[in-house]
Amino acid sequence: MVLAALLLLPFLNTPFTIDDPIYLREAQHVLADPLHPQAFNMVWSTDLDLRASQILPGGIAAPYLLIPTALAGCAEWVGHLTQLVLLFAALIAIALMALRLGLDRRQARLTTLLTAACPAVLGMAGTVMPDIPAMLFVVLGMERIAAWRDGHKWPQALLAIVWLALAALTRAHTILVLAAAFVLLLDGIGADEIRASFRRFPARFLPILLTPVVYLLVSALTADPEHGGKNIVGSMMMADSSQMVIRNGLAFLAHWLLVVPFTIPWLVLRFRRVAVAMVTVIPGTALLVAHPRPVAAAAAATFVALADVLWDAVRRRDRVQLALWLWLFPALPVAVYFHLPSKYLLLSVPAAVMLVIRLIPQSRPETVRWLVPSAAIAGAVLGLLILLGIRDLAEIQRHAVAELIEPRVKLGEHVWFAGHWGFQWYAELAGARPVTQLPPLPRRGDIVVVSKIDSPVFARLWTGPRKTLRHLSYTSGGLGRIMDFRARAGFFSSPFGYLPWIWGPGRASLFEVWEVE
Repeated sequence: MVLAALLLLPFLNTPFTIDDPIYLREAQHVLADPLHPQAFNMVWSTDLDLRASQILPGGIAAPYLLIPTALAGCAEWVGHLTQLVLLFAALIAIALMALRLGLDRRQARLTTLLTAACPAVLGMAGTVMPDIPAMLFVVLGMERIAAWRDGHKWPQALLAIVWLALAALTRAHTILVLAAAFVLLLDGIGADEIRASFRRFPARFLPILLTPVVYLLVSALTADPEHGGKNIVGSMMMADSSQMVIRNGLAFLAHWLLVVPFTIPWLVLRFRRVAVAMVTVIPGTALLVAHPRPVAAAAAATFVALADVLWDAVRRRDRVQLALWLWLFPALPVAVYFHLPSKYLLLSVPAAVMLVIRLIPQSRPETVRWLVPSAAIAGAVLGLLILLGIRDLAEIQRHAVAELIEPRVKLGEHVWFAGHWGFQWYAELAGARPVTQLPPLPRRGDIVVVSKIDSPVFARLWTGPRKTLRHLSYTSGGLGRIMDFRARAGFFSSPFGYLPWIWGPGRASLFEVWEVE
């Protein structure tokens, strides 16, 4: 908790960025309509005026967590402090879960340490998106599942249902962690043990059955009354390109090495067991896969680690290890979506770390002595660099609004903007209006300020007469970037690139000012 505070407190005033504005708008709406958090219209990535329930279906619990931020006038420090408190709660829950699964106090401390130092966790804690609370609710629910299996007390089952349903209401794909919960409830993973689990106390599986029921019921009760768009599955199935699925599958595997302390520690601690696979599978994949070879090698290394976890769990009939292995995969179906950034893996980070820490008793002490501190230090450093990159990107977009939009609005000009992320949030606060693909459209003499980094649809489709008054290119600081097409860095969106961060200065964003003729 101290480590997380030291790394995150300096970033309390980081501007809002990426998808933060969606959840902030929902939180503001909750103050007026507490039962329907997505029953309002807004313009987002498609540059269409749509219901929030069409733009981002699901995740209806997320805005309620930002009510303090909304009550504080959407002050940045309140939102980020809320995330830090939620992360503290998650670290406590992770320690409890580790102890519940048989780890000792030292192993529980190391589990929380590596989670707090995880670059993916630190990066998402620097936003107000719902991935930190989703991780918290999943761990709380799984801890109660383990307690219910051992204690058979109905309050334990009830809380497991509540927490896991809340997790799904925060990030919908977390519902798939029920597969891991099912295995955790078994007496063992042998055929006889599975059959015995159903005979001895079949009621143990009620949380698995009732959690989806509660999730669907609450979703129905809080649904947008005017919703007429896609559901969660429909919004994810945005394309059927096999290349997209392959790209996202590689991203899923690579994240476990690049921003989560799993693949490298597992392979180091299990080197004698997996050495042959490492020297054959990893170089072979790097040569054969038609993607950047370092990323293909990272994905292949994770594949070897995941296969070894499964093989070892089945060989030793280790129920807990098999459950933790299944806990790693809820994000994999997101491969059918247009991107698969590391934020979708956050709910699985505690399971990944616990898998590694469970190897410590059977590992060489001298290896553990250097590996765990090295993983924590490397993770904290990369996490800090990602946080600096997030702040850099967010500050640039807020500064662009202050330089390009606010003065024109104050002069009484009719100013529109094309672009999203944090730029949209601050542009709307300044009094500018988002352009859309459909009327009303900008008229002669109107000003349109375009943010190029997120490729707004309007800017790509607009064919009307215009005069470009200004190009403004912002260069990032020397400590690197997290979103850069050219450098293939895409911490928040994998189509930008597989790398979570790239070193050195570079063009962080480009803005154009148009006058419609």
